[in-house]
Amino acid sequence: MKRLFIGAALLASVLILFFIVWNGRQDAARELAPPEEQIVTIYGETLPEQPNVLLAIDPSSQTILSHLYEGLYRFGKDGTVEPGLVEEMTRSDDGSVYTFKLKTSQTLNGEAITAETFVNHFRTLADDDTNSPFSFFLEDVVNGKKVSLGTAEPEALGVKALDASTFEVTLERPMEGFEEMLAMPAFLPQTVIDEWTSLDGNGPFQIESIDAAQVTLVKNEQYHMAENVTLERVVIQTEPALGVESSGMHLVPYGTTESELDSLDGQLVDVPRSGVFYLKPNVEQYPFNDVEFRRSLALSLDRDAISPKLARAEQTTERLLVLDSEPSGYVPTGDANESFSAVKQKLEKETFDIELLSFVDDEARQIAQTIKQQFEQLDGLTVTITELPLGEKVRKEVAGNYALSLSGWQPDYPALQAYLTQFETSNYLNSSGYADETFDRLMAVAQATESKQARDETYRQAEQHLLEEAVVIPIYQAGRTYAVDDQYEEIGFPVIGPSYVLHFSKIYKK
Repeated sequence: MKRLFIGAALLASVLILFFIVWNGRQDAARELAPPEEQIVTIYGETLPEQPNVLLAIDPSSQTILSHLYEGLYRFGKDGTVEPGLVEEMTRSDDGSVYTFKLKTSQTLNGEAITAETFVNHFRTLADDDTNSPFSFFLEDVVNGKKVSLGTAEPEALGVKALDASTFEVTLERPMEGFEEMLAMPAFLPQTVIDEWTSLDGNGPFQIESIDAAQVTLVKNEQYHMAENVTLERVVIQTEPALGVESSGMHLVPYGTTESELDSLDGQLVDVPRSGVFYLKPNVEQYPFNDVEFRRSLALSLDRDAISPKLARAEQTTERLLVLDSEPSGYVPTGDANESFSAVKQKLEKETFDIELLSFVDDEARQIAQTIKQQFEQLDGLTVTITELPLGEKVRKEVAGNYALSLSGWQPDYPALQAYLTQFETSNYLNSSGYADETFDRLMAVAQATESKQARDETYRQAEQHLLEEAVVIPIYQAGRTYAVDDQYEEIGFPVIGPSYVLHFSKIYKK
């Protein structure tokens, strides 16, 4: 029996080796398309809106800017954060000082990107006069919060150039993992703010043209890794071409049927994104000021019934921290009907009429209708759906003039705290009226913790506290689907930040 086992193990090893060699030969057999055919065409994307990296909040602008510039860190072909212009990063013994040794880089017009470039950029980002929505990124840097509030000058920010190629950042306290947020577009070293076609970037591509129908990028020969950039041109078209054009990369819109998906050429790539959609009750309004009432709603939510209403790449979730790879400690228990019956007895009321605030959007409409049907299975509960355009809906929420909202959140940086700070008592984004000492204490403990592992564990406890009190009722994680030409390889799809990364993509012959 032992000999039989050894023989089987040897056979398995030989087979594994065979498949490795075979696959290697298959890859080696693929031939790159010639330079004139190294053109990626993307259909169905929106046009970028804002060429200033400090103000760009729309995904299209962030995606384009991430190809025109390269910062300290970038998103790689596997979608994770990797060094960009950083040759080497070190931390001081006490963990509060980050020192970045920079690679040589220059812009299209030959301007060197130096440590002083990043000093000026960080100061401008933090400066109250800039009014960047991303200034909070630097709140953990010495004097970062004071500069953003206008109570300290930008020169007081804890950044300095030790020499032309050495950039130093000093934090208010030791913090492991600070460098991960530096891949976000707000940190791209933009030395001159101008029209799209006049931007002086240092990234792998530059804009050749932009109009109402498309954006065309061409390879930047000044890029510090230009020899590793295979693509010669990127064409981004606003018009969808599914079913019309078989080649290229197509954003698959909401509502595309399975039969339509089956007819598409190339591979379908489902990209999870950092956004999460949820029900957000206003805990200051009756009856949502009662935790048991909120829990009854949370228990009655059937995510399986909502799933068919979602786009292909969107997934239902019971988590708020959808970026977290570790499991949640919260497991909902109880019966919705029994819980709601107890609530009616406690509040001495047999019927409740509540308003659900939603978007003017086909997907949101279907989700809201499904939620209404589920909630109204609770005896005595009536739900009225109010649909508003996005801007009007957001203004109503910010003013606290709502009871229950189908809401969502797209974090600005890859950290668990980005999902949670909006529920802190003093946070200006806290529109739910939630004020809780336990939650605030957990957030304060996490923010003062150096170890990323320990910090994230405390954030999970903070999330669990929110879920237990039904301050937020998660529904689904956002996602996008692309139909990608089989000739296209090594396209990165980050979960957060730019929609895609084409730095080192390649096109092979058919």
